[in-house]
Amino acid sequence: MNTKALGTSIAAALCVCLLTLPVYRTYGKYREENVSRFGELPSKAVQALVLEYAGIAADLLFLKTMTFMGMKIGAHGEPLPEEWHLIDAMLNLITDIDGRFQDPYLFAETMLVWQAGMIEQANRLLKKATVQRPDDYRAWYFLGFNEFYFRKDSKTAAQYLRKAAQFPDCPAYIQGLATRLSLYGNETKLAIVMLEKLLEETKDENIRKYLSKRLTALDAIYLLEEKVKEYRRLHGSLPGSLDELIRTGVLKDVPVDPYGGNWFIMPNGRVYSSSKLVMEKKEPKE
Repeated sequence: MNTKALGTSIAAALCVCLLTLPVYRTYGKYREENVSRFGELPSKAVQALVLEYAGIAADLLFLKTMTFMGMKIGAHGEPLPEEWHLIDAMLNLITDIDGRFQDPYLFAETMLVWQAGMIEQANRLLKKATVQRPDDYRAWYFLGFNEFYFRKDSKTAAQYLRKAAQFPDCPAYIQGLATRLSLYGNETKLAIVMLEKLLEETKDENIRKYLSKRLTALDAIYLLEEKVKEYRRLHGSLPGSLDELIRTGVLKDVPVDPYGGNWFIMPNGRVYSSSKLVMEKKEPKE
């Protein structure tokens, strides 16, 4: 058997193995499944194995990752810290195999950033995307957003956003942000714009539900923060509580926190929730 035929056989065997992984088990078995450690394998070795089947292998590995994440979100839980790092390793492997594959980068920005708080790991993947997808403005945009919203580094954020703004298909609002990060008045509104963009591009229904829930919470925070500002303009001081906003007619009703917490006003006038915008976990069945 020649080298090419042998390589093809190995690649085919790999694909068969992937297809028979626990990702295709019944839902009951999904509950006991851990995310694969396949991502810990040396990427060069895996790339050598898959040969011209890189796209298929990357698709299957990403399907495995999405199924695991969807199971966790659907059960109102979240991965353990070790599992988050395995997910990060898997995303790195997938993008080593097929660097043009867009979905892993979007998944990193959606879940590693917003759910796991793994900003550094997500940014590393996004920087890879700027090389592997040089015709796509989104990696630069996500990098800029992460620096501004999560790391509070407006200077670095502006540099990334200026790079995004150079692309002909870059939306006009990003071009505005590149020169004026305060375009929307505060970080909450910018986060809302960001989540709306992610929702437009996310196809997985479980992740869409998660993002929609977070968007509902941020919409409520933005409304309450604007009402706090209005009260301050009228009375020259911050309200003692949200009830005071209702009592003075500034606010009609307090929106519900979709995560089940209670809103409170911080000393700087910002509004947050006792839930910390974290999904409530279900107790395991005995």
